[in-house]
Amino acid sequence: MTSLIIINMKDKLLLMCTCTWIEIWTAIGVTSYLIYLQNYTLASIATSLFAPLIGFHFLMDRISRKDERIVRRLSRLGN
Repeated sequence: MTSLIIINMKDKLLLMCTCTWIEIWTAIGVTSYLIYLQNYTLASIATSLFAPLIGFHFLMDRISRKDERIVRRLSRLGN
C-alpha cells in the first residue's frame, strides 16, 4: 500500500514538471506581476495569449490518455 502511495506521489510530482504545468505557472506569474504593476491591459493580453497554448496542451494530454486506454484494452483482448 505504501509503495502505491509513493508511486502516485512520484507521478504527481513529475506532472508538476511537465511543459503544461510550467506554462501555467509562468502564465500565473506574468499575469500576477502585470496586475501588481496595475497594467491591466497587458495582463489581459498575456492571459489571452497563454490560454490557447495551455488549452492545447490539456487537449493533447487528454487525447494521449484516451489512446493509452484503447491500447490497454486491445492488449487485454489479445492475451
